[in-house]
Amino acid sequence: PIRLILTAGQVADITQGAALIERIDAGAVIADKGYDSDALVQTIEETGAQAIIPPRSNRKTPRTVDWHRYKARNLVERFFCRLKQ
Repeated sequence: PIRLILTAGQVADITQGAALIERIDAGAVIADKGYDSDALVQTIEETGAQAIIPPRSNRKTPRTVDWHRYKARNLVERFFCRLKQ
């Protein structure tokens, strides 16, 4: 993780999506389904990065996802679980 933004528990994660990637040079942005929005994906792709975000099940036209790269996100999730413990 390069940046961490804390919000209240009832605030949706996606509200801070653009702020999390602002001025960060990356080849790819990997996030969970909570960050699946056309606006955020467009913001990511405008920086030249690849958006690796699985589409939500209610999306009418699902995007393709590099599932091999997405699986690596699990390591970061487990890291934060350990910190919480």
